[in-house]
Amino acid sequence: QQPFMRCLYCDKEIEKYTLRSLFLRPDELCPECRRKLKIKRKIIQADGFEVESFYDYDGFFKSLLLQYKECHDEALKDVFLYDVKEYIELRYHGYHLLCIPSSRRKIAERGFDHLKEMFRTVQMRRLEGLFMKEEMSQEGKDLTARRQMRNNFLYKGPFADKILIVDDVITTGSTLKGAFEAVSGHAKKVKVLSLAYKNITLHY
Repeated sequence: QQPFMRCLYCDKEIEKYTLRSLFLRPDELCPECRRKLKIKRKIIQADGFEVESFYDYDGFFKSLLLQYKECHDEALKDVFLYDVKEYIELRYHGYHLLCIPSSRRKIAERGFDHLKEMFRTVQMRRLEGLFMKEEMSQEGKDLTARRQMRNNFLYKGPFADKILIVDDVITTGSTLKGAFEAVSGHAKKVKVLSLAYKNITLHY
């Protein structure tokens, strides 16, 4: 018998279960909330590289991400990759996973590194060594300030055949462009993944 659960987002009792949740692992979102987190896979053509993304950064995704990151609701960490974890493991088999770093201030405020927690269950080898030259947050920044992120990354990690850079949301593309350029000389192949995307024109 399926144990009693409540949705981690809306707190409604989860009364219906999918075959996946019954036989593989439970979904911590109710079916109604899961339907709102609909996969809309997209390949974004950036400046010299591609970004694979899964979700539109709509009102529901934004609210879910804000509750997780800014309300420090760490229990939500596994809901974002529930439908795409196995796909990522298969699609990027053999890649080393490298997370975009958060600022030390944000990690201290939240008490956890939100991106590393999101991807903690993905069965891929991890890499460390991507740093921001200057501690910067993109929250509330205008386009000019966001563009500065392009030149704000330094990679001091080991060389790897294949590296997958991951982030939560792609907005202007400057962060991922900066990380891609910093890592490119240290791997034979570099791919980029962002969980969500904004429907805007990328700027560099």
